Amino acid sequence: MNTTNPVSQDELKIILLAANEIIMYGGKGLLGKILAGSKDRRIYTADLHLSTFYGAFADIKQKQIMEKVEWVMSNGYLSADEKLSLLIYTDKGWGLIKDELTEVLYTDLALAAEYGKYEYVQVILNQDPELKMDLLDLILERKDKELIEILIEWLELETYKPVPERIQEVIQGLVKGDASSPQPTNGTLSFSANKKWLAIPQESRQMLVRNVFCGNCRGPVQIEKYVIKDFNNTVILEGKCKNCGNDVARVID
Repeated sequence: MNTTNPVSQDELKIILLAANEIIMYGGKGLLGKILAGSKDRRIYTADLHLSTFYGAFADIKQKQIMEKVEWVMSNGYLSADEKLSLLIYTDKGWGLIKDELTEVLYTDLALAAEYGKYEYVQVILNQDPELKMDLLDLILERKDKELIEILIEWLELETYKPVPERIQEVIQGLVKGDASSPQPTNGTLSFSANKKWLAIPQESRQMLVRNVFCGNCRGPVQIEKYVIKDFNNTVILEGKCKNCGNDVARVID
């Protein structure tokens, strides 16, 4: 073990989080390039320049970056498989970073949902199954019903058991636990309505969300904190006016 410590606790976490982008894909050299913000072709080919941690150590010389990466590996936080030298987490490294990584994924997923970037689900699909389950637990714990749509998108694509079953449980839990929104008797929260809503092209959905009539504002507004319901096979969005907080609804023919 290397007892000389050139790595702070924050730097250790950054290195481990950045490594998640290339577990069983690249080696320590590629990790160093991510941290340095390298313009290397392989970085751009794999979209690694989009990583949250791309360029995290850009103000440090490459030699120093690699010394930090080497220290992390020699002290048992990261390892490499024998055949291809691809990075893998050790139990020690995984135990340290798992909760932090769950938080990062939760934050990124919430941002993706807010801006309609549902392609982020592809990033989630590539994560460790244990991490997926932890992420779902966190979503349910925080009662974040605004993630219902992107969860349905995830459910459509996820194949690794028992993750799909857990996604469905979380969606149902979020729907049932939504005590802040009024529950009318002539409409029901509907899984099938969510699927119909997601079948509408993304640009059209955004246009519909931004053009809902508010009686209080007397004009078109953006609906927020909405739930998707089904009434006589018609999709209905019920939520709040972004401007005044008044109850508003949009019928999708």
